[in-house]
Amino acid sequence: MANSYIEYNQNLSETTYDVPFNVLSIDDVNVKGYDGTTWSDLTVSERSASAKTVTLDTAPSAFDKIRVWRNTGTSQLVDFQNGSRLSESDLDTAYQQGLFVAQEVSENASTEIEGIGPQGPQGIQGVAGNDGADGVDGVTSTVALTESFESSEQALTDGAMSLEVAHGLGSVPKVFKVVARCKTSEGGYAVGDELDFHDSPTYSNSTNIGLVTFGALVFPNKSTNVGFNPTPANWKLVFRAFA
Repeated sequence: MANSYIEYNQNLSETTYDVPFNVLSIDDVNVKGYDGTTWSDLTVSERSASAKTVTLDTAPSAFDKIRVWRNTGTSQLVDFQNGSRLSESDLDTAYQQGLFVAQEVSENASTEIEGIGPQGPQGIQGVAGNDGADGVDGVTSTVALTESFESSEQALTDGAMSLEVAHGLGSVPKVFKVVARCKTSEGGYAVGDELDFHDSPTYSNSTNIGLVTFGALVFPNKSTNVGFNPTPANWKLVFRAFA
């Protein structure tokens, strides 16, 4: 099953449908209908966070299928401050927002993507020009993300490390990231959980994605918010890129 949407092609005479995937907010869930040719936005009359359902104002019986899909916003939800206590809730929100948007891009949750995530034609900011005069600071362009890459699981090294993997996209990725995937429960994380490497430098070029760490790794404990040194054998690295 996809991580960011589910499709229904039976019982389309009903109006209420389950939302089986994770969301930051139930308000991020929308519904589209497919008539065999095009997708159309359907009107949602009610969203229930407790029941994890969406209810349409009318039954979608005129469509071949419907897609209940997640549309996570890209505006920053958490702003960590120097010296502040890191809460589990804030860490989860910051991590999940990046994960959910990447899933939506990778899975084409909205059925058509014109920018980062399924939100539509906000596009990617163009490269800034010279400040010689007002109005020449670059151009906002709409760039489609049409290719994706996910590496095989890579070994995590105890201490400082430098690791590169070839992405094969043929150009510099527009979006890239590295995550640590839990393989054996540790630090409050379950097997399959992924932790974003946001504190270690990652880089990309037209050939590779790379990661550099400075010393012993410290992960935030999911349950206690206290840092811990991960056991390398309990984690694997995964590199992702989109172009």
